Amino acid sequence: MKRCILASLFLSGFLNAAEITTEVCVVGGGSGGIGAAIAAGREGAETVLVEQFPTLGGTGGNGLVSNWEGGPGCEIAAELYERMRAMGGAGVAPHSPSSMDIPNGFRMVDPAEPYEKSLVRAQPPAGGYRSVPYLPEAMDRAARDMMAATGHVTIFDKTEFIEAQTDEKKTCVTAIRVQNRETGEISTIRAKVFIDCTGSVILCRNLGCETYLGQDPKSRFAEESAPEKATDRMNAVILGYRIEPRENARKVEILPEEKAAYPKCAYVTGWRDGPRMVNMLTTFQGSEYQKMGYDETMRRGQLVVKNHWAMLQKYEEFQNYELVEIAPMLGIREDYRVKAKYMLRESDIFGGWDAQNHPDRIAVADHPADTHGVGGGLRHVATGYGVPYRCLIPDASYTNLLVACRGAGFSHIAASSCRLQRTMIQLGHAAGTAAAWAVRGDGNVEQIDVPKLVRHMNAYLRYPPFVKARKPTMEITAKSLNSAM
Repeated sequence: MKRCILASLFLSGFLNAAEITTEVCVVGGGSGGIGAAIAAGREGAETVLVEQFPTLGGTGGNGLVSNWEGGPGCEIAAELYERMRAMGGAGVAPHSPSSMDIPNGFRMVDPAEPYEKSLVRAQPPAGGYRSVPYLPEAMDRAARDMMAATGHVTIFDKTEFIEAQTDEKKTCVTAIRVQNRETGEISTIRAKVFIDCTGSVILCRNLGCETYLGQDPKSRFAEESAPEKATDRMNAVILGYRIEPRENARKVEILPEEKAAYPKCAYVTGWRDGPRMVNMLTTFQGSEYQKMGYDETMRRGQLVVKNHWAMLQKYEEFQNYELVEIAPMLGIREDYRVKAKYMLRESDIFGGWDAQNHPDRIAVADHPADTHGVGGGLRHVATGYGVPYRCLIPDASYTNLLVACRGAGFSHIAASSCRLQRTMIQLGHAAGTAAAWAVRGDGNVEQIDVPKLVRHMNAYLRYPPFVKARKPTMEITAKSLNSAM
């Protein structure tokens, strides 16, 4: 832990040096970054986590999409839940009836609902799938506590990635430069392995890795539902907000100059007599966001939120509620995706686990292909499917680089299904473990013991329907993995 403690001192200005040396560097503190940092730390690797916001959690924490949809997770997700629940900051929520006469989801925590009922979406238990609402501050606290407990993780929040450095042959990422957003101090972080958990694969793009944006053409991944030609259509962007009960709750009044178009729908999660997060599902089209840019999208989104809440506050469920916070971060469902050693595609998610032939699957998911905005829709998968480790390895010359976020090796169609937070935690869990193992060797993330990683992640046996059916797992051999890798 000594090196990471020194790193903290460097950034705090106690020492004149501005260079940090560690073993694993995780860039981005969202769901994937949390999973990666905890996993790497638990494997004994000195780890630095870089996050631009003060709060960990990414879209869930800063975007106020503070809800895990129904679907499988891993041990790290389960422990995060238990810690949040113990703080009174999380619970399991079935669908609840409401008076809203607009398309809606109204999911309020029920203390009697067990966490296990939230682990399946494709084949849900009686009464439908359950989600897991949580408070952003509870996620931040639980994640920090779990990292601290490893004794090997140092967090640099309010710290922004600037650029990456490589060796001359561009086979190894040697360091990144970062800047503290409060002090302006620029520092260099050197590590043996780097993990891009930025969501928009900012690190990979800076390194020149090939990426995709928008709908893939049919020819790219041989997907039946893909268009003949690539388009700029992407999953919609949202700006979430938080409401809480208040005595004499203030009502939002919209001035003429504040009027803006807003969607007539709402997905509300939280507590019956406590905080709730509101997701309007589509604030802007994904292509609109790309054209407007981040800052302008945020600016316009403020007006959309006010108009949306002015509509919602008229319903019975919200009479004593007040708008208390607009998310400081956009909820981006889709952005750049890196070209990886393997690209998860339509046949993977709709064929299911048994139809896949990937011996290196390290995560399991079962969420529908869910695209919001123009041309979108919901296409259910029949059962769980696996995500191969190769989806976390960029198809580039760098041997010490992994990616664990929504921008990993997914087609546009596959990304609409496996972008969920607990799936990202699984990817981070696998990437952090792999990175820690790689630093014990030469740092090459492809040369780790992949069969051991598959057994460690135990994805198949973490999906309740598979366990219930008692199906035999695929035999994992060095030969089958070598042919896949």
